[in-house]
Parts: sequence; structure tokens; C-alpha cells
Amino acid sequence: MKLTVSIVSFPQNVNKTIFSTNFDPDMLVSFTVENFLSFGSSNTVSFLATPLKSGKENTFMPPSLEWDYRLLRSVGILGFNAAGKTNLLRAIAAMKYAVLYSGSSSGNLFLSTVSPFLLKKDNEKITQFEVLFFLNNKKYRYGYKVASGIVHEEWLFYAEPKIRENNLFVRNKRSLTFNKNWNKDADNSLETLFKRVQDHTLFLSVLGVLNVQPAVDILKWFERIVVVESFDAERFIDFAIEKLNDDIFRHVFKRILNEAEVGFNTVTEQKIAAAEKSGTVGGDFVDFMLHNEILPKNKYNVQTVHTVFNAEGQEVGTIHFDLRKQESAGTKKFFGLIGLFLEAMTNRRILLFDELDGQFHFALYETLVRFFNDQKVNPKGAQLLFTSHNTTLLKGNKIRRDQLYSIEKSIYGESVLRRFHEKGNTLRTDASIEKEYQERTLKGKSGEDLTLFSGLIDFPDA
Repeated sequence: MKLTVSIVSFPQNVNKTIFSTNFDPDMLVSFTVENFLSFGSSNTVSFLATPLKSGKENTFMPPSLEWDYRLLRSVGILGFNAAGKTNLLRAIAAMKYAVLYSGSSSGNLFLSTVSPFLLKKDNEKITQFEVLFFLNNKKYRYGYKVASGIVHEEWLFYAEPKIRENNLFVRNKRSLTFNKNWNKDADNSLETLFKRVQDHTLFLSVLGVLNVQPAVDILKWFERIVVVESFDAERFIDFAIEKLNDDIFRHVFKRILNEAEVGFNTVTEQKIAAAEKSGTVGGDFVDFMLHNEILPKNKYNVQTVHTVFNAEGQEVGTIHFDLRKQESAGTKKFFGLIGLFLEAMTNRRILLFDELDGQFHFALYETLVRFFNDQKVNPKGAQLLFTSHNTTLLKGNKIRRDQLYSIEKSIYGESVLRRFHEKGNTLRTDASIEKEYQERTLKGKSGEDLTLFSGLIDFPDA
């Protein structure tokens, strides 16, 4: 299986509006987490590009040229098992879940979603989440602190080009301060609305439920985040099939299948049943959001169409294979994943994907990352945050150094994120970041016997 990124040409009768480059991107800038699962101290993952001269095509500008920096299209987190890669994605998912549902749920969502760092005796630190993002040409900074299911602090700030940051509201338990110029035309004052907030609900979530701006738009921004912790090819096959009802999507999807050389470029589908009923608020929050917000409502029987040849190598007909039963695990994952990627790029999503390289040849894994980095393939500004064990992206300048983080456990069992290129942690332009990664994570573990793993660290050349 191989795949190359190329500019898609559309038939003349196909509407191309979803791939238009005229867009107002609402982008993720950074996310910070503290005292959550394996993260004890504060850690930040950033999409803010550093002043590297190479790979500028992997970046894009905020919606106004007056903002004096560039943002990254994708960021990768590399690390061993149990280093905390999945926990980072779950932290973002937990924040999204609380923002979208705490204001409309009768239960305390924090009790089931927020687990503090447990490897420190008598840990009295409060769990904190903060996100920085662009929306409607404004830069927002939103976050909160929670402990034992109770919201201790919550804040929402905004900034405009060349104007300093101002608060919209700052909450300290049951007290609230806010910008007097905010929402002057509202029927109710913010003090009145704040009385509806309980100790275990977020004010932002309540404002969104009550249809108060800009909270409504901010909740819609959070809706665009998709977290895939455990990729179930079975479910995403149906997801891709439902998207094929769109002519543009079908055209691009078939083009990619053909270039990937998976053995077929045509599929047939038949709806066979309704999908299983979705879960309810209070269950596993990552699965709940994925099932209710993304996955399809129906199940399909999908067959791939293969060419049959005679003994002389001439095409003599076709044969149908059951995609789920007769194709490889990698092909099934590829089929569902391409559907997810195209949908994400069409709708400018922020896609968080755990173990992107699983079940894939390294070349295909690299190409999936290049999809998001290529402004021709991803013109609307969708963003990808992925985790991986695979280091082949580190070879040959396939990706910018500031697009990669390593994650490892400290001697205290805390997950620690380290960017490959940032202030105080930079590499020479001619340095091998793969060598740096291996020295940092493997050779730096003095006193450990790595003989058992010697065959695992000879990664293939790209």
C-alpha cells in the first residue's frame, strides 16, 4: 500500500465549495493541563510556530494579518507506552465534555471525568485546564480549576489585534466579576444568570445553554474537537460510507483509494440496520462524545470491487470482497481513517488521534500527517494532534521540529512534555532530531539493560 499527496481535480459538474480557500479559521493555539491523571505539574502543548525558516508551508496565519505569529497545522506527541500520551488527549476531551454538558446535566460530571495525579501523598493541588484559541478574529483564553467535583475558579479572557487582553468574566467559587461592556443587550444581567450556576457546573456552559454570546459560539468551537482514543475500524467504515452520499466526498475518497493502491478503488454499500443506541451522559465521556457527535446512525454491508485477471494478465471481470471479513486490518483502518480525515478537513475540525501509526506501514502514517500539513489538501485549516511510537517522521525534514513533542515519565512518575524546538530547548538546523529523540528517551536511561529492545530501535529508513 502506498499513497502520494496530490492536488485533487474535480469533474466539471461537482460543486467545489467545501474545498474553497476562503475561510475564517478558528484555531487551537495551546492547551494546558495540571494535576490530571499522570500529569502532576503544569504541561502545555502548543500549536504556536517558532521562528523556524524551514517548513513554513506547514503553518498558517491567524485570520487577521495583524496577529504577529503563525500557527501549526499538526502536532505530534512521541513516547513509549504508559508515558501519558493518551492522558493528554483525555484531558482535552474532559474539558470539552464539561464545557458542552455540565450546564445541561443534572449530575456532577467532574466526579467521573477528573482524576487528579495520585502518585504524590496528600496531594492538595487543584486540577486545572486552560485553552487558548482563535474564534471570529478574536483570541480567547478560557480555563477553570476543579477539585472533588467543585469548580473553584473559572475565567474567560479575550484579545483583539493590537489590543491588550481583557476579561469577560472571572469566577471565584460563588463570586463573579465581569466586563461591564459585555452583552449589554441581554434581557438578564450576568449577576442574575450566575445565580443559576451550581458549584459543579461551568458558567460558560450555562451561558451557552441560555443562548448568550459569545458563549454560544465558544461551545460550537468546542464541538469541533474530535477525540479518537481507540480507533474502531468497524464503526468508522460506516462513518465513511455515509459520507459517500456527498458527491465531492465520494470523488476525493475514490481518488485516494486509487492512489493508495489498496487493490480496489470502488465499493458498493447496502444499509442493513440502525446503529446501536448511544450512551448517556455520565458514562465514558470520550466514547459518549464520539458516538453522539460523530459516528453514523446506520450500519452497512460494504463490499470492495476487485479486478479478476486471466492467465495472460488480461482483465476478465470483477469480484466482490466483504470489506470487514476479507480485507486486511490495515486496509480497514485506512478506509475508515480516510473518511474521518476528509470529514475533519471539510469541517475544519481539531482532530485528536491516539496512536495514529497503529497497523500502518510507516510511509502511509507519514502521508496521513502530510495530509494535514499540505495547504492544498487541507485548505480550510483543520488541525491534527496525534500520538505515536513511530520515529520515521524525524528523518529527512518531513516535519518541522516545533511540530513534535516527546513525552516521558519523571522519576516521580509524572508525565513531562518536551518540545523539540522551543526557547531553551533548540537544536541546530543540521541536527538529527531522531538521534536527539533516541538519546533523550533511551540512552538517557542510565543503568538500564536495553539489550532486550535492541531490535526495536533500528527504525527503517524513509
